[in-house]
Amino acid sequence: METQNTSKKIRGLKIALIVLAVLAVLVLIAVIYGASLWNSIRQGLIPTVQNPDRESVANLATPSAELFDEALRTDIDYYETGEIQEVPIYEQAKIDKYTISMAVVVQQGKIDSEPRQTDMIFLVSYNQLQQKLSIVALPRDMLLPTHDYGWKRVGTIYAAGGMGLLINTINDCFNLGIQNYVYTGTEELAALTDVVKGVPATLTDSEAAYLHEKTGANLSAGTHLLSGEQAVCYLSDRVSDAKGDLGRAEKQLALIYDTFWYLTDNFDRETLFPLFYKAFNAVRTNLDWETLSGLAYEIAVAEDLTVATIRLPFEDAYSEIALDGAYAILPEIEKNKILLQQVLFGKE
Repeated sequence: METQNTSKKIRGLKIALIVLAVLAVLVLIAVIYGASLWNSIRQGLIPTVQNPDRESVANLATPSAELFDEALRTDIDYYETGEIQEVPIYEQAKIDKYTISMAVVVQQGKIDSEPRQTDMIFLVSYNQLQQKLSIVALPRDMLLPTHDYGWKRVGTIYAAGGMGLLINTINDCFNLGIQNYVYTGTEELAALTDVVKGVPATLTDSEAAYLHEKTGANLSAGTHLLSGEQAVCYLSDRVSDAKGDLGRAEKQLALIYDTFWYLTDNFDRETLFPLFYKAFNAVRTNLDWETLSGLAYEIAVAEDLTVATIRLPFEDAYSEIALDGAYAILPEIEKNKILLQQVLFGKE
């Protein structure tokens, strides 16, 4: 299991000060702009409904070569066929009362763009007792058994049924009980990156060449502050190494991890107001104010904050398949279920 961990008490004070400043800015924004901005961040709210009595997706047979072929070849444009289903989130019992968890998606293009294609998919949790923030990246080409669709790639699941179908599928497969979501678009993510004056990334020669080809950036191997355009391009790159979509997920985690601690040490408080004003128009979530402010407070008072970044599927718990140029990742559901619950909820 590939994990990066940091526990730095000196940084803890800085984090607390930043989070408290964030809360102050949020209150100021609320006072100045009223309820309109909060309504903006919660527009298009996905309803949560009673979980229907359905057969477990665990009963879907593991794909044979023929079923793999079907799964890979039926990643169709659901917008063109009219088969888009806006699926609600199905209620699930909370796994651990001390853990806040959510699904986070970055869509290609603008936040409200269609067709609805994913660029990055994460599961995020904060365990209050362990003072542990966990971020799990899901490669878009990972196959999961999905109600009404059979085995589908994660990116296709989101395109077909949105955040509701994605969350329900992840919960069904891994027994996670996730109910909350956050999503944005790559254009908004680039704009937020520019507000904080760039994010750090350590590039290889091939990654620097890729960024030069795609953005014209004259960068060499080593650590650089990437602009919004460069960062989004870097996070979408799956051709610069031999690991493909798995490597892209690991790259996304590395940048998130480095950015978290970089901003902890170097955050410019003058950017707080423009950052959060822009964020209100760049993000959609069903988190309520109490949960959001409570999460910020918990992180602020954490004396020994730990950050873990992990890629799903875990090492030695998946296989890869390619058919006539099409590619997919098949996770071992039961093994990944156990490990994922350990990571997100501290389950033994």
